[in-house]
Amino acid sequence: MATINTDIAQKIDIIARENNSATINLVISDSSGLPFNLTGYTITHIVYSDNITHISKSTSSGITATDGGSPDSTGKITITFSPTDLSILPGSYKHKLTLVKDSETKTWMYGKFKINND
Repeated sequence: MATINTDIAQKIDIIARENNSATINLVISDSSGLPFNLTGYTITHIVYSDNITHISKSTSSGITATDGGSPDSTGKITITFSPTDLSILPGSYKHKLTLVKDSETKTWMYGKFKINND
């Protein structure tokens, strides 16, 4: 029997320090390892616990192309967290990064998001 796996999500854990700034640079790539064309995609990154969203970033606030501007065919993005974003209580949370275009939604990254004491 063959298996078809359509789950492209990668488990990546993130650790940040309370009340500090943080920048995460990512290269989104396709299954061949080539840069994923992000043109036209809305990108969101949330940090949550249960049904509560603690931090929310998107292409309209906090996510940009690594070289500035809107995400493009290079697949390179930067997620920027301010000290205010990282002022949530120290502890372990979950996070996920999703790409949305038209009716297509792809979860590209998920995992634990840990806030260490300052």
